[in-house]
Amino acid sequence: MTIMVHASGIRGYLEVMQDLNFDPKPLLAQHEITLEQIRQDDAWLDQKSVIDLYERTAALTQCSDLGLRISKHQDISILGVLGLIMQSASSMRGVLDYTSDFLFLHGPGLAISLNEQSPIFENSAEVIFEIRINSYAPQRQTIDNCLGTTHRILKWLAAENYELKAVSLPHMPLASINEYQRFFGAPILINQERAALHLSRHTLDSQPHSTNPALREIAEDYIHCYFRNPAEKVGVNVRKALRLHLSTPRANKIHVANMLALHPRTLQRKLAQEGSSFDAIKDDIRKELSLQYLWQTDISMSQLTDILGFSEQSTLSRATKRWFGLPPKQLRQQKGKLKPLISNKLNK
Repeated sequence: MTIMVHASGIRGYLEVMQDLNFDPKPLLAQHEITLEQIRQDDAWLDQKSVIDLYERTAALTQCSDLGLRISKHQDISILGVLGLIMQSASSMRGVLDYTSDFLFLHGPGLAISLNEQSPIFENSAEVIFEIRINSYAPQRQTIDNCLGTTHRILKWLAAENYELKAVSLPHMPLASINEYQRFFGAPILINQERAALHLSRHTLDSQPHSTNPALREIAEDYIHCYFRNPAEKVGVNVRKALRLHLSTPRANKIHVANMLALHPRTLQRKLAQEGSSFDAIKDDIRKELSLQYLWQTDISMSQLTDILGFSEQSTLSRATKRWFGLPPKQLRQQKGKLKPLISNKLNK
């Protein structure tokens, strides 16, 4: 199944290409994207193609901060109707709740969720960003772009109440950390478990500078009447919970079922009806993250073992042999040779 995203999400790409004096037309053609589509905000694009376009463009132009540069051209207007309802929320927490519920309108492969307690900072929350597509290709530029745009939108809405404590990146940046710090105005934490913005509770409790209850009723009624989230399944929520607790003892069926207010057997039955299982979802997340960390970071095998929630490195080694036919160290060493083969196979 092809996961699509609105063309408004790559607004600024052409402007950055012009700044770099780079002709993007050959690359766009390779990814089956036309100039006409890019210029129409409501056009739909293959999200995998967009992700790969960003990575290829960054490599060919040697622009390691491409995602951040593109986000400088983006604001809340790229979200269309969702942008309107976000502006009508009575608190910044409400803004994030609406974003979490309705981001599928912009692209069903994108997700934002709120963890009320940041695992790193006290009196802070964690705004988690996730790309929910079965892709094992690099996603650095897309993650940077989405974090950058989310930061800009939240900062605009919260105005003087915006307090960003830090930014978590699930990869090793290609650009210098100083570039990121200048953009976000906050410390940058690399090789983290997930992409996230850490915001103070004061920011969440504050009121956006544009609150309009009447607009909220109109926009919310419109969304509920004409749109339904096609991805709203139990498996989606299980995946979200596992991503949040994968490295902890809470990443088990009983705890996740409690989080979802379900009996473990009910959870198991609902997942079976969706053609999945708890263990299959957990295994898939570990499989996806293993390549991400082996190929996009330089973390140690012991760190990777902890992140994936394995008890020991030998378990990690057995898992990667089962998934890819090689132990983790060999996967990292043979990245250049294996990357195209594994990515093409798994992305089909």
